[in-house]
Amino acid sequence: MEIASELSSTQQKILDAAVKVFSEKGFAGATTSEIAREAGVAEGTIFRHFGTKKGILQGILYNVVAGFQKSQVVDSVIVSFEKGDAYSLVSLIKRQLNAIQQQLPLLKMLFYEAQFHTEIQEIIVDKIVKPILDLLGQSIEKQKDMGEYRCFDTNMMVVSLLSSLWGYVVWKQIAREQEILDEEEALIQLLNIWLKGVAVNPHDC
Repeated sequence: MEIASELSSTQQKILDAAVKVFSEKGFAGATTSEIAREAGVAEGTIFRHFGTKKGILQGILYNVVAGFQKSQVVDSVIVSFEKGDAYSLVSLIKRQLNAIQQQLPLLKMLFYEAQFHTEIQEIIVDKIVKPILDLLGQSIEKQKDMGEYRCFDTNMMVVSLLSSLWGYVVWKQIAREQEILDEEEALIQLLNIWLKGVAVNPHDC
């Protein structure tokens, strides 16, 4: 299923309502009549725009993908990342983490439903995950060729970086009272751990 790159106000209203209903009841437990009621439209309007309930779920994901591609966040991260300086990355990453946190219910719902819908998995992998992995991988390879990074497996280096950032987002959600650093300092330390490792360098102390 494909949807227009620019959603109509009715389509956006339906998708927003679906996110709320899916988040509360799950995809399997939600009905199109509930989504229609939440959106303030006739049920037939949903079928006319999205065809099926799964079409709505795919529409939500395509909308997320379109926003991700427009943001060009990966390109911006790559430019800062190649400077090898945690401080130059922090403000950019903070903005993106804040955006992720604001959409966390939506993202959790999509990742949860991806376990049960192959089409959703494929869209997430092809349109979001693979572009991030490819661009970060190319940047890391460049740094390795320049002798800036050690010769670890590139894929594992990418996964470890993304896992650290995603883990930080999750940590903030489930252990707010445990946070002892402000966000900027926490991100600087996290990125420095990734960039420089945790082995003691006498020049750091």
